[in-house]
Amino acid sequence: MLHAMPNLTREFGGPIEALIGFVNAAADHATATIVGPPCPEAERDWLSGQLPPSARIVFGSPRDLVRRADLVQRADLVHVHGLLNRFSSSAASATLNARRPLVLGPFGTLSRYTFTHRRRLLKRIYFAAIDAPSVRRAHAMHFTTEAERDEAAWHGIDFTGRAHVVPPPWRSPVPAPHSHAGSTVLFLSRLHPKKGLDVLLEAWPRVRASREAARLVIAGSGDNRFETTKLPGVKFVGFVTGQAKVDCLRSADVFVLPSHNENFGIAVLEAVAAGLPVVVSPGVQLAPWVAERRFGAVVDRDPAALAEAILGVLGDAELRSRVARSGAEAVVSDFGMPRVAPVLLDMYQSAISRCTS
Repeated sequence: MLHAMPNLTREFGGPIEALIGFVNAAADHATATIVGPPCPEAERDWLSGQLPPSARIVFGSPRDLVRRADLVQRADLVHVHGLLNRFSSSAASATLNARRPLVLGPFGTLSRYTFTHRRRLLKRIYFAAIDAPSVRRAHAMHFTTEAERDEAAWHGIDFTGRAHVVPPPWRSPVPAPHSHAGSTVLFLSRLHPKKGLDVLLEAWPRVRASREAARLVIAGSGDNRFETTKLPGVKFVGFVTGQAKVDCLRSADVFVLPSHNENFGIAVLEAVAAGLPVVVSPGVQLAPWVAERRFGAVVDRDPAALAEAILGVLGDAELRSRVARSGAEAVVSDFGMPRVAPVLLDMYQSAISRCTS
């Protein structure tokens, strides 16, 4: 099995975590080769440590994917992650040209938000000329939520029989349960307007007006213009991973992610598994799960509404106790390897069958 990923570093966030999960979920049934652009040696070592021993990593450029046709031709199936970038586009095209089964996972790039923000015309031209033909011909389309699948319908492309919903499998160890009793709010994501950080910063003075001791910890890298914001109780800690991420989660009392659009939201699962109640926007496509499980609040991306929701969760001792007590178990039950692996393998088998029929 060949996986093509446009970025193999930890700072790529959810997509790289999802890739690692999918490779591990299928490890008992297939060996994996991961191909992506070159990255620092420390990142390669980290990635190798997350993968099964049988997996290998190959670095290359989009042009290399065409020159190294053997990579594609030897694969029983190619899983391409992403759209609207040269690496993923080249991998998808090379797979179809080699008549190999293609699974194409857009990780949110087929949303309306993608095509209505930043370089809108360029995205539409690129998609129509380069990616749309591959989307139409892919043997399976991999969506991580039903909302992502449904949102992609606005392109008018027929996904009948090809659309599969397979969430990233939860693969982290379950942390020890603990309770929270402070006023620390955690934002753990890329620093980007898409993530709604501007709305959170606008809401923050309202939170502080009611809870003077409240602290906002912002963990992530990206647009450093956000870090020029000077507000009482706000601390930027940069990109965190490993124990530093665990420490952020364990010291927080509520997790907030008010994204415009989030095709899944692995950070939401990390927070709930750590026993944190969450406040998310409807644009986070795990929002229905949060609401169904009653693990926090789903609120519009309005500063006043967001501040009210944060204060409500901080003041809800029963909610915080319930998430601390049952959050990790729910994440494992709903997104653990035993739940996701069979669905993932069904998608792969469906793609192979469609390609050979």
